[in-house]
Amino acid sequence: MMAAVRRRDPRFLSATPDLAAALAAADDDGRDVFDYISTEWTEIRAWTQHLLPPAKPSSS
Repeated sequence: MMAAVRRRDPRFLSATPDLAAALAAADDDGRDVFDYISTEWTEIRAWTQHLLPPAKPSSS
C-alpha cells in the first residue's frame, strides 16, 4: 500500500498524529482519485486561475 509513496520526511507522520491515524485506518479501494481531472492544458490553466491571488496594480 505505502510502497508508492516516496519517503521525503521521516518525521512527517509522527508530527501529524491525526493524519497518521487516518491513514492507518484507511482502506485503498483501488480508485484513481485523479481519474476525473482533465489532462488538457487549457482546462488546467482555466481551473488554476481562481487559485492565483489578484494581480497587484502597477506602481509606475
